[in-house]
Amino acid sequence: MNNQANGLWQAQTSCKIYIGRLMVMAMIGCFFANILGCASTSEADAPKVSVVSAASMDDVRPAGAIHDFYMIDRSAAHDLGYRIDWQRNIHPSKNSGIKDLVAQGDSVFVLDGRNFLSRLRRSDGVQLWQVPFGKAIDEVQGIKYMPSLKRIFITSGGDMFVLDSDTGLQLAKQELDPIANTNSAQYGPYFLYGARNGQLVWHSYAVGHEWRAYQISPSILLEPQIFDNVVVTVGSDGRVMVLDADKVAQFWSKRLLNNITARPAVGLGNVYIAGLDQHLWALDIDNGRQSWRYLSRSPLTDSPVIVGERVYQQIPADGLVCFEARPIDSPDGVIVWTAEGVKGNVVARLNSDLLVWDKNMRELDVVDIAYGSVAKHLTLSNVQYLLGSLGGNGDLITASEDGRVLRLVPRHN
Repeated sequence: MNNQANGLWQAQTSCKIYIGRLMVMAMIGCFFANILGCASTSEADAPKVSVVSAASMDDVRPAGAIHDFYMIDRSAAHDLGYRIDWQRNIHPSKNSGIKDLVAQGDSVFVLDGRNFLSRLRRSDGVQLWQVPFGKAIDEVQGIKYMPSLKRIFITSGGDMFVLDSDTGLQLAKQELDPIANTNSAQYGPYFLYGARNGQLVWHSYAVGHEWRAYQISPSILLEPQIFDNVVVTVGSDGRVMVLDADKVAQFWSKRLLNNITARPAVGLGNVYIAGLDQHLWALDIDNGRQSWRYLSRSPLTDSPVIVGERVYQQIPADGLVCFEARPIDSPDGVIVWTAEGVKGNVVARLNSDLLVWDKNMRELDVVDIAYGSVAKHLTLSNVQYLLGSLGGNGDLITASEDGRVLRLVPRHN
C-alpha cells in the first residue's frame, strides 16, 4: 500500500509540474504576441476584419513586403507631404470590387460591387459594420450621411434606402417618384435630385414623399448644387437654371451653345460651367449675366474647381489651366498659368501645392499653386479612388479594387 500511495503521489506531482509548465509557456506566448503587435480590431462587433496601423506595420510584415501591402508606399506618401495613418481591407463580397467611396464627417463609406455598404471610422479606420441593401444589380446614385439624425440615405433609382448609422440596419425604403437620375443635395428638410423626366424634385425625407417639382429640361444627368438658398441645376440640353430653394421659383435660366456633361462649380458670386461648346463660362449667380467666358481649343468634359480666388479647369488640348475667378473688365477671362501636360483635376490643397489626380491614368501631380510648375509626379497604380480636401491641409482617403482603404494625413499632423 505504501508503495502504491507513493507512486500515486509521484504521478500527481508530475502532472502538476507538467500543467504548470504549460501555463508558463502559454503566458510567455501571450507576452511575445503582444510584443509583436499583431493587427487586430478593437471593435467586438467587427469580426473577420482587421485594422493595421502604420505604427505596427513593421512588426507584422517583413520590411520587404511593406510596398506590396500598402496601397501607397511610405516613400510615395512622404514625397506628397503625407504619412500613412491607417489602412483597412473591407473584403468586398464575392471579390466584387469597390463601386463607390464617400468621406463625410467622421466616417468613410465604401460601397462594393454587390451593394454591400461598409462604414469605417475616419479617425482610426475601425470598421463599424458592413451590410447589404437592395439588390446587387441596383444602381446607386449617391450616399448621404446625416449625423444629427443618425441616418444614412442612399439614393437608388426609384428608391431611397434609410439606414441607422450606428448599426447599418435598414429602417425604411422610401419610393422616389419620379425616378432619380442623380445624387441628392440636402436642403433643410428636403433632398433635391434630378429626375429622369427632367424635373428637379424636392423630396421630404421625414415623410418619404415628394413635396414639389420643377421642370428643367428633357432629362437631368448632373447633381444639383446648393449655394445659400439657391439651387443650381443643369439639364441634358445645355440649359442652366437657378431657382429659389425655399419657394421653388425660378431666378433665371440660360441655354448654352451645346450640351453640358460636367458638374458646375458655384462660388465667389458666379456659376462656373465647362461645356461641350468648348467654353468655360462664368455666369453671375444673381441674374445669369455673363461675367466672362473663355473659348478653349477642345470640348470640356471635366468640372471646374474653385480653390481660393481661382478657378482650375482641365482642358484636354492644353493641360490644367488656372484662371482668375473674378477678373476686372476681362470678358474673355484671365489665365494665371497653364500646367502643360498635367491631366486630371484638382482634388486637394496642401500648403502651397495643389494635388491633381488623373483617375484614368492613375497619376498624381503636385503642382505649385503660384506658378503651375510640377514639383512631383507619381504613378499610383493600385489606387482606384482618391478623395481630398480643397479647403487645405486635410486628409486623403484612397481605395483600391481589392478592398483596401487607406488614409493619409499631412506629415505635420
